[in-house]
Amino acid sequence: MSGRQGGEKEDKDLTLTWFYDFLSEDYSRFRQEAARVEREYEELRRLLAAAQQELTAAPADPERRVRVTYLQKRLTDLEKKYPWLTRDIILEYALWGVPH
Repeated sequence: MSGRQGGEKEDKDLTLTWFYDFLSEDYSRFRQEAARVEREYEELRRLLAAAQQELTAAPADPERRVRVTYLQKRLTDLEKKYPWLTRDIILEYALWGVPH
């Protein structure tokens, strides 16, 4: 005899979940997306800085001027789409940090 009676439910089917369990999943998804965006943003900033230095070396070159303009537009678009890139407060702290 196993000690189980016929009317009991199996414990393995019942799982206790907490509100914070879902936050870690949301946070993981957010960090994956944010890491990709942050890498792209930093790469664009480095490319823009290099392009601006090249432009100061040869200001008459129209290709360099176009490249600087293009990179500035891409950065502006990213900043509009993901405004947290340029905020002073770290987004993780604002979303999942200690309440204030």
